[in-house]
Amino acid sequence: MTTYIDTDLANLVKKLSDLRIATPESNPNYSSITEQYREASKEQTEAIDKAIDNADVDYKDFSDCMQPAIDAINKALDDIKQVATAITMVAKVIDVAGKIISKV
Repeated sequence: MTTYIDTDLANLVKKLSDLRIATPESNPNYSSITEQYREASKEQTEAIDKAIDNADVDYKDFSDCMQPAIDAINKALDDIKQVATAITMVAKVIDVAGKIISKV
């Protein structure tokens, strides 16, 4: 069965945008958030109209790590000190999305 990940990535981009806006530029993680926002946005654009096999091991990895990454961003928005945790989790999502998109 096939699926599309651009909608999931759009949600990630929106959450990263919210996090970037909430994070002071003086925060040492601000540049990482900005870079991840750009990368996620790029991956989302590249994923548009690309069907993904949802049985693919990378898709499973992407799917398994997406919600925890979104949850980490939400938690970081509640407590800006949680930003580093969110950045690490989002990096994995973006990396796996790139693997998936490069396959199709």
